[in-house]
Amino acid sequence: MHRLVLLFVLLFSINIGTAQKSDNSNQESFLNIGMNNLSFGMGIEFPYADLADRFDDNLKFTLGAERITKNSWIYGLEFAFMYGDTVKEDPLAPLRLSNNEILGADNGFSDVFMRQRGAFLGINVGKIIRLNQKSRSGIRITGAAGLFAHKIRIIDEASATPQIEGEFLAGYDRLTRGIAFREFVGYHHISEDKRINFYVGIEFTQGFTNHVRAIDFDTGLAPDPGRRLDGLISLKAAWILPFHDDYVDEQIFY
Repeated sequence: MHRLVLLFVLLFSINIGTAQKSDNSNQESFLNIGMNNLSFGMGIEFPYADLADRFDDNLKFTLGAERITKNSWIYGLEFAFMYGDTVKEDPLAPLRLSNNEILGADNGFSDVFMRQRGAFLGINVGKIIRLNQKSRSGIRITGAAGLFAHKIRIIDEASATPQIEGEFLAGYDRLTRGIAFREFVGYHHISEDKRINFYVGIEFTQGFTNHVRAIDFDTGLAPDPGRRLDGLISLKAAWILPFHDDYVDEQIFY
């Protein structure tokens, strides 16, 4: 539940702006200008296909920069960092005792945890379909292409397990990388006074990836060379910091 709460917090934040009231000529100018945006987003993702065999749902944080033209076309870049706390695949199984613990160098049980980590960096293109000719807001549809990577992060808090330290760690982390495509559809709100700007919707990811490591230490074998399909369906929201192109802006201050 706390993840869903985090997802929608952005929708109720207030962006720093200047209080103003625009006349009709100002509104006409605003409807026909371009703008540059910085976006800060978050979401919750649900894996499918090969990725669902390794991980459960995860959270992601995004940072984006984009250009929206006067005709509502979108061009931009986006980086996403993904993390989760449920790993279904256990590369450390051969190191575990019958009680599922791992014995450390000090002959005590090691505190070893596994987490999901991932990232996406890509270029997106799309359009906002205006719902009202007097508003810049509307249905946001974008597609993106980029590089997608994920791995199992293994954490040994006491550094007491030499089998998974240093250069040996790479033999267990299942690092996977490849090209990916993303599609987003949702609602994009653009405020003339720059106060409230955001988008929220559903995003789909298809990653065509391969294992990067030469060998998996738990099996002693090279990973399957076949291409994976790593899919994600996510609920995503982003808060936007807009920078409008210059336009006629007569203001009435209170």
